[in-house]
Amino acid sequence: MRQISQLRFLRKYDIDDPDVLVKSGEKRFITDDFYLIRSTTKIRDYASYHEIVFKEIPVFKLLSLKSDAYQASINKPQLSLITWNNKGHSMVRRTLFSDSIPGLTSRYPSNNAIFDMLHYLIEPLVLRHGNGNLLRGFKNHLLTRIYGFGEESIHTITILNELRKELENEQGSDDILYKMRTYLDNCMRLEQCPVTGIISTPPHMLYANISGNRCHIARGIDLEEHGYTEDGGIWLKENEIMIDGTCYDSRTVKIIRCSSCNIKCVEEETKDGECVDCCGRDYRVHNYSHKVEETLGFDKDNKETNEPYLGIELEYQVDRYKSGRLYTGNKLQGHALMKDDGSIRHGFEIVTRPAGYWTHVMKLSSFLDDLPNNIKPHESCGMHVHISRSAFTFLGAGKFTEFFNRPENADFVKLIAGRGSTQYQKRDTSMDIKTPYLQVIRDYSVNRYNFVNINNKKTIELRIFATPADKMEFMIRMQFVKAMIEYCKPAQHSVPLKKQTHYESFCNWLNNKRNNSYEILNNFIKESTICA
Repeated sequence: MRQISQLRFLRKYDIDDPDVLVKSGEKRFITDDFYLIRSTTKIRDYASYHEIVFKEIPVFKLLSLKSDAYQASINKPQLSLITWNNKGHSMVRRTLFSDSIPGLTSRYPSNNAIFDMLHYLIEPLVLRHGNGNLLRGFKNHLLTRIYGFGEESIHTITILNELRKELENEQGSDDILYKMRTYLDNCMRLEQCPVTGIISTPPHMLYANISGNRCHIARGIDLEEHGYTEDGGIWLKENEIMIDGTCYDSRTVKIIRCSSCNIKCVEEETKDGECVDCCGRDYRVHNYSHKVEETLGFDKDNKETNEPYLGIELEYQVDRYKSGRLYTGNKLQGHALMKDDGSIRHGFEIVTRPAGYWTHVMKLSSFLDDLPNNIKPHESCGMHVHISRSAFTFLGAGKFTEFFNRPENADFVKLIAGRGSTQYQKRDTSMDIKTPYLQVIRDYSVNRYNFVNINNKKTIELRIFATPADKMEFMIRMQFVKAMIEYCKPAQHSVPLKKQTHYESFCNWLNNKRNNSYEILNNFIKESTICA
């Protein structure tokens, strides 16, 4: 299963030993089709500067009976697929080679990838033990291939297909691409063809604009056979039309013109006859660096309470972009803005102004009550909550930080968060109760992609949550944030400090609260297996 380089291949089959192929022209078959010969080839002699001089050097050549027959049928001379010698000279006829390897999808594989393919044509891949389990080291060998020359080999696709079979039967998300990426340590090299569903890596795929989305598709497929027709570089199905970069079904929408800018738009994506681009600030997707608090200000009503300011970020995938913008602008006008985010492929990030807990609950509950199907939380999307630093003492911030980074709390944090670690938020067991204090007095930064980002001067950012799909998920997560702020205040507990950062201590404290502020959260925890 390991990737086999040219050097390793030659040594394994003793091809670097001149005595193996004794006579010039003698054939040594390594498969039924591929064979090797010793021969010579001419290369330019760069020692001569005044004229072009060629010299003959001894080489090995890889040839194919299939290729020989084709060349003969067109009255052309025999051609080698690969020519090399033991002093570094190497030449590959990649087009000819591509025609000779069955199933080859990488157009221009490297020399090493070609020898990897040859090796596993001679010795077929073995990926499982006799009991059906994947071989030990399967994951590491596959990762090495994906990030190395083996990515271009057809056998890497065979291994990926075996992984897909293994994960399709496991419980959890129905998104097999997400499962495979997660298994391979959030490997973003994997792409899924939207037409065939094939999961592969970029060397085995092509870029195409399908129904308005630029994406990777499996190399070699005929889009016309799948019902697509090309229109100016964009592949559309029979009833699809493109309007301002978005694809619509012409049978289900009404096209009108914006009353302000006169461009064509879909009637249901307008407000009072205006397209979303003309509706103003609340309907625009702002630059990632845009400061929402400078535009919308702080929630003034929160000054009358003792609550800390919170800022919430929600990432969503959006299938119909303008429709999603219209819904979001209508629901969150004056409370949040939409922003670009590089981690979201098709969508935007909703960023609220700083406000109190109850203001966020009221505004975002309304947004989530009737969330349309085209705005959805994908596995790659998250919810971040910024908490004013004034909510914590140094000790409180330390307890908050250690709680989320303690290994013993991993299952509990995953339960509340709705997801595990990703490349954008992960646990660091070296971060403990002293970290926030030491960071300030020693003036250094820690990894901002930790579960708790303490690098901001005015806020502490909690990054653990998956984006909520409905109001109930949102309330569980918001009640948890509110509860953790209160729990981390000084003089709240009679248990030793080290126990206070254990999830069981938090659950006991929460269960003893006499008010209904955390009822939804408390019931959710009690019903989970973590308390069984």
